[in-house]
Amino acid sequence: MSRRTGVVLGSCALVLAAAVGAEAWYLWGTSSPTPSAARPVVIGDISAQSAVDTAATDAAVIFTTPWRRYDAHLTKATSLMTGDMANRYRTSAATVRGSVVASRTSTTTRVAASGVVQATSDEVQALLFLDQRTTSGGGPPSYQARRALVTMVHTDRGWLVANVQTR
Repeated sequence: MSRRTGVVLGSCALVLAAAVGAEAWYLWGTSSPTPSAARPVVIGDISAQSAVDTAATDAAVIFTTPWRRYDAHLTKATSLMTGDMANRYRTSAATVRGSVVASRTSTTTRVAASGVVQATSDEVQALLFLDQRTTSGGGPPSYQARRALVTMVHTDRGWLVANVQTR
């Protein structure tokens, strides 16, 4: 091998090592971006939409309340939540259980629209528009449109509901 070939090969190896180092720094050396008003979503569209879809599916389950299977519903709904949220939900549900069962009130909920408000790789806030149909004591149904801000957190069990604010 000539001296010139050695210099060219050495230069190429140096450039390649610098490119690999720069790529490694880019992928692993930078911290995760923080959401801001200017950039509320700092994860990819597919990841954010996956969390919003889970929020919509879970909210439909949580807000659909059958009086005949109230306790089974409570168990299913709390399995979709973090421990703290499940405890708050159980406490709230216990206060209304008697009146829901006595009045034979059932609510069916459908998510009409959903979107991401803020998203990181660990937490997503989804805005959901809910259509609810409620029947009570065999009377005619009533309809209500609501919105819910649902906070989802990523756990080892997947996306779980951590908080719900309704209006």
